This record gives sequence, C-alpha cells and structure tokens, in this order.
Amino acid sequence: EAVVSTQSTGEILDDETFLGAEHCHNLFVCVKVVEEDRKMLPFAGLYHLGENVNVFREGSLVLQNPSGAPSLVHKTILYGSASGAIGIIGCIEKDLFDLLHQIQESLASVVTSIGCIPHARWREFQNDLQKAPSMGFIDGDLIEKFLDLPRTEMAKICTEVYYDFDGTGMKRQGTVDDMIKLIEDLARIH
Repeated sequence: EAVVSTQSTGEILDDETFLGAEHCHNLFVCVKVVEEDRKMLPFAGLYHLGENVNVFREGSLVLQNPSGAPSLVHKTILYGSASGAIGIIGCIEKDLFDLLHQIQESLASVVTSIGCIPHARWREFQNDLQKAPSMGFIDGDLIEKFLDLPRTEMAKICTEVYYDFDGTGMKRQGTVDDMIKLIEDLARIH
C-alpha cells in the first residue's frame, strides 16, 4: 500500500472518489470504502506525473462534444503545475480503461522513451517513503504515440484488441482504423 508524503492539492471527483497530488510529482486517487463501522480511503490509482501539481479545477480546454456524439470521457479535471504546465485528467468507463491499458502495455514495449527509461519505471509512484507500481491511470501521451507508428506496427498491436467500437454493446476485434479513430477522438479533449 502506497503512502502519500505531503499532499499539494486535491479535488473531489464524486461522493466516493478523491483525486490528489503530492510534492514528489505524483498523482493518486482514493475511493471511499465503508466496512462495518470503519471508513477508509484506499488507493485506486497511483501515477508519477513528473510535475509538481498545485491546482485542480473541473473543466476543459475545448468545447465538449461539438459533434453531439456520445462522449468517451465523462468528466475532465484540469491541472496546473508549479512549472507552468497545464494538463488534463479524464474519467473513463472501465471497458475503455481496460482497452487503453492493453494498448499502453503493448506500446510501452514498442516505443522507445527518451533516455531508454522503461515506461513502467518512469510512471511508478515514488516519494520519500516508498515506491509502488503505477495503477489506475492511462498515459495519454504514450497512447497518442500509436498514431506515429508504421501501419504494420499498428496492425500488430490491434490483433489482440477487443472493444465495442460501434456502440452496439458487442465487442469485436479492433482494426487499425478503429484504433486511429478512437485515439483521435480522445485526443480532441485537449
């Protein structure tokens, strides 16, 4: 179980879920759990962002859903950092999270990072007290690198991808075009 050293800011996502940032450039999500007479806030997400976040605000940088199509992201939180960076955190459904996590794992083994630092190592939650593997977050920057791959590499990644790409409730194997459309739609939120 991870331990937060010094929290720098926080945001209530809903009645049960809390988003926080701490001084070692990490993000975390806690979910309220009630067991018997005890109330707890166990971690549901841990992520090394690499920025010292000092403010969260619900909002968006772009017009939400201008086409009227169903949104893939149901809530967006903007963040600002001490270095002046602005970013966005989006809340997504579990099926989409599972798909993107699978794509993220595949991309992490294909895409070479700057300095050749393995993706899992860079994104692991680490502070003065401990280290813990990243969980509950998707690295949007890494997901967008799918669009830069040669089509043959894209096809290899898509061979094991199953998702409801059509919105019919039926999962099917994804094509390269399905993945490109999905990732481009997600990229439009920033």
